[in-house]
Amino acid sequence: MAKEKKNDSEEKGGAPAHPPEEKKSSGGGAGGLLKSTPALLGVVMLVEAMVLFAGFKMFSGPPHSASASDAASDEEGGHGEGGHGEAGAHGGPVKGEKRKVVELQVLEFKAPNKQSGRLFLYDVSVFVTVKTEFKERVESAFKDREATIRDRARTIISQCDPEKLGGGSEPGLETLRRQMKHQLDEIIGEGMIEEVLIPRCIPYRQDF
Repeated sequence: MAKEKKNDSEEKGGAPAHPPEEKKSSGGGAGGLLKSTPALLGVVMLVEAMVLFAGFKMFSGPPHSASASDAASDEEGGHGEGGHGEAGAHGGPVKGEKRKVVELQVLEFKAPNKQSGRLFLYDVSVFVTVKTEFKERVESAFKDREATIRDRARTIISQCDPEKLGGGSEPGLETLRRQMKHQLDEIIGEGMIEEVLIPRCIPYRQDF
């Protein structure tokens, strides 16, 4: 009986001693895992957020400077477009656009000069530069007034100082070009011709 009671007491007294330890150990492991999992997730999410922020900052650049420059360029573009549209509406040249210039041949002729006491025959070629917007008008005027232009050019050559025609005192033929432009402005109209070019002015002596 005593042995059975002892066994019963051991079963009753010893049985509860081990299960609490197992529950404690098992309960402590589950609780530690549950507690550590959110912390790990939080750390991972924080690291990802920092990486994404650093990437966006690297590739996007400073937002304020970019927006300011974009606004300035948009404002300038708006003013430029408005100016272009207004100029185009009036039929004038576009503002800021560089006007193109073309070269037109006026005439090639030979004219005598005896100012030095000797007769020289000058072989002369005359060109002018005009804006493209006046090209057709100037060409038409050259065709309609060809005889007048040739007569004025011959008179200029005949009355000019040979030193200024032969390139001695004026290698650039400044006087001849200035006189030719003055006559052309009177015949065609001022503001049409930009510059007079004389690529050839060669004297040939006639009396030997």
